[in-house]
Amino acid sequence: MLKTFPANRIAELRSRASRAAQTPEDCPEDWSISTVDPMNVLAVFRSLRIKDGFVLRAYQFRDGGNGNGFVWAMPVGAAFPDPEECPRLEDTFLGPPKPPAALDNVMDAIDGDGTPWSYMCASILARELSDFGAMWHGCCWGTHTVLGASPWNAKPKDDFDLSQPSSPLSEWHSTTRPPRAWSPRVSVDRGVTTVTFCTYSGLGQEAVYRHLDSYKPGSYRFETERAQMATGPGGYQF
Repeated sequence: MLKTFPANRIAELRSRASRAAQTPEDCPEDWSISTVDPMNVLAVFRSLRIKDGFVLRAYQFRDGGNGNGFVWAMPVGAAFPDPEECPRLEDTFLGPPKPPAALDNVMDAIDGDGTPWSYMCASILARELSDFGAMWHGCCWGTHTVLGASPWNAKPKDDFDLSQPSSPLSEWHSTTRPPRAWSPRVSVDRGVTTVTFCTYSGLGQEAVYRHLDSYKPGSYRFETERAQMATGPGGYQF
């Protein structure tokens, strides 16, 4: 079974998720409990839901104009302490606080309606939550554009448009063959669901990537592989 989805449908979903996760300008410096409810982000993805007995909660980090958040799935009613009262993930960027009752992977608390679209949504949700609270230098996934066609066939680039390559394909270095079809897709083979999509990002060095997420039966937690398909001569830093 193979199902494809238009990239503009995913772009609209991401736009609504971004609005739901909008970080207020007056959040405090360093780590704090986020005033933005990550459950509002999940609510954007109507084919998904939180498992009974769980809730999403978040911490926010800010350093001047830069920031990152961290979303945890945890039992309803479990304590969500202030950051200074929590153990830290020392091997993770910025050493985010982790409440004692939090699950290791937020997607273990996510369920869905079992449709191909729900698995596509799960792949996007996980990445939106990874960029929750991201500001300026903290942004990563937010710089990626999900592609539905070759990015080099797009209309001429505007100087302020960071969503498409800055130069023609002839100036790029390809590391793998381009896909025969660019549309985001979900396939199911012997019970394993695979979500595949390509993105463009100009962060650091502009590149086109292929993302492949594999789901075991009955789970919305996935294993992911990301391959760099091509690199361009341009790029930017925040």
